[in-house]
Amino acid sequence: MPNHFPSARRSRQRGVTLLESMVAFFVLAVGSVAVAHLQSHLRLGADVARERSEAVRIGEEAVEELRTFAAVDGPAGTRTYAAIASGSAVVDAASGALRNTYRVERVIDDAAFAGAKAARIAVRWSDRAGTAQAIVVDTFVAALDPAYSGSLALETGAVPAALRGAHDRAPGVPLTARTLGDGRSAWKPRETGTSAWLFEDRTGDIVGVCDEVATSTGTRELSAEALGSCAAGRWLLAAGTVRAAATAPAPIGELLLTSTRVAIDLRDGAYPAAATCIVEARKSVRFTAAGSLHIEDVALEATAAAFGLPSWEETGDRFLAWQCAVPRRADARWSGRIALVASGWTIGAGSSDGRVCRFARGDDAAANDANIAGAGVERDVGAALLGRNFVVVRGSDPCPSTPPTESHQPSITEH
Repeated sequence: MPNHFPSARRSRQRGVTLLESMVAFFVLAVGSVAVAHLQSHLRLGADVARERSEAVRIGEEAVEELRTFAAVDGPAGTRTYAAIASGSAVVDAASGALRNTYRVERVIDDAAFAGAKAARIAVRWSDRAGTAQAIVVDTFVAALDPAYSGSLALETGAVPAALRGAHDRAPGVPLTARTLGDGRSAWKPRETGTSAWLFEDRTGDIVGVCDEVATSTGTRELSAEALGSCAAGRWLLAAGTVRAAATAPAPIGELLLTSTRVAIDLRDGAYPAAATCIVEARKSVRFTAAGSLHIEDVALEATAAAFGLPSWEETGDRFLAWQCAVPRRADARWSGRIALVASGWTIGAGSSDGRVCRFARGDDAAANDANIAGAGVERDVGAALLGRNFVVVRGSDPCPSTPPTESHQPSITEH
């Protein structure tokens, strides 16, 4: 009997050690599976990140390709703005050092904005797990001749003479003007008004004023027949906007839109007639059409239904748009002072008055524009004068410094 007890004790000890080893092995196996699963997920995440980077690069290349047209319009087979259209293509590893196959879908909206096309580039692919992935790039392509690709660097003010701008016309022709096909374009300074102006596409000059256009005919519907008889001549376009600041006295915001006009006091020579100025109250709206977001300014009284839309949202931006057809002196230029003419409210330096501030471009008003002289007088303007924008603040307040403005009415010299 004493000889068997040590053997039994040793047998029990070996059984306990085996069980512990099995438990340890099981724990190790579970941990290894978890690590392997995590590693698989990390590898999938790394692959998706790398593929997303490739997709972004492909999308950016597709956007740049849209902008590499050689002309606004031209014969078939040439790379033109007019030829930009919706389509799709497949990019795979054979197209470069890619790890996957991508489908590039291009959706073009020709009617998004006047003078531009809205483009949505979607790059789609499936990752290694079979999950669909995609990135989307939205952009706009302007109808600008490549010869003027540096036009974004141009300042506001007098537009210098140029061969061609948007739609193969001089830069001074409004973007929304309708081309008549005979070297001229027609445009209504007030959409619901009875006047339309004829522009010479080559020079940007106004060469005709038509005063018997139907109020129901908008700029988009203008034609040679709709214009009727027009008075011929030579005028230069001057245009801009007027807004009321939040600090302006309460009545001015509404009266600015309904009871304010713009006039130009011509100076330094003889002119065949006075400047013809037209104002229109406008508002900005946003809406979605064909999957794209649009932000446009329309006449204040315009409705979504009139544009064939179920609804739109007003952004809250309301302003007065002004435009003048300015006659020229014998030297084909004009000089004068643009001024707001108030009705129902007063322009002055009192707390109940409105002060008219002119937006400036640079650090100093004198060097701000080659056409500007003292007291905001435009000197020897020989081309379209665009972007002459104003803001009305409380008369007792200074003009805003950001963005830079200066007092226009009353002017500095009138203090």
